[in-house]
Amino acid sequence: MKNIKKIAARYIIPPIGFLLIYLIGLTCREEVINREAADNVSAKGEIPVITFWHQHIVYMTHYFRWQNMAALVSPSPDGEIIAHILELFGVKIIWGSTFKNPVKALLNMRKEIKGHKRVAIIADGSRGPAFKAQDGAIKIALLTGAPVIPITYGCERRTMFKSWDRLMLPHPFTRTVVVYGDPIYIPKGAGKEVIEEKRQEVEASLNKIKDEADNYLY
Repeated sequence: MKNIKKIAARYIIPPIGFLLIYLIGLTCREEVINREAADNVSAKGEIPVITFWHQHIVYMTHYFRWQNMAALVSPSPDGEIIAHILELFGVKIIWGSTFKNPVKALLNMRKEIKGHKRVAIIADGSRGPAFKAQDGAIKIALLTGAPVIPITYGCERRTMFKSWDRLMLPHPFTRTVVVYGDPIYIPKGAGKEVIEEKRQEVEASLNKIKDEADNYLY
């Protein structure tokens, strides 16, 4: 039974998830707001840390498909499935979390950013609580000098799951809007108080643009 679960997690569920996300994403009518926030960062030669809520992982996976991205994924059974789906979308996986191998994960993320690859981090982590930002994005930004760019999306027709993150699955052919927040910079040598201030700033920005996305569609 254990081997069957491993085979399903590696070879059966990820391709199904990939096709579902890819086909739904292709049918969505997408609009993007404040994309210039990310474009301006790129124009300056900076490599950003992208962060969004766990609720939005489905469409964000499609939105960033086959781009120069790496993503932090928790080493867990669910994380393994997510990782294999992300790999099918061309995302490089960095294993780790706040609870498992945090230092190694930070160093690996720094390596990817130094190699000019954007890094994606789920703001509320793999365990939540939902919509409560952790400090992972802040720490990697502090370590590398990279700006943090919050991003979110909304859709008109969707299914909201009763999971801890209230996972949102857009319906085919729905209207979607992707909203970028302004880049957040972490000053060099920032101490605990500044890190906490910036964590709160990331959290506030994500909730603000989440509301903006919902208000734009409804």
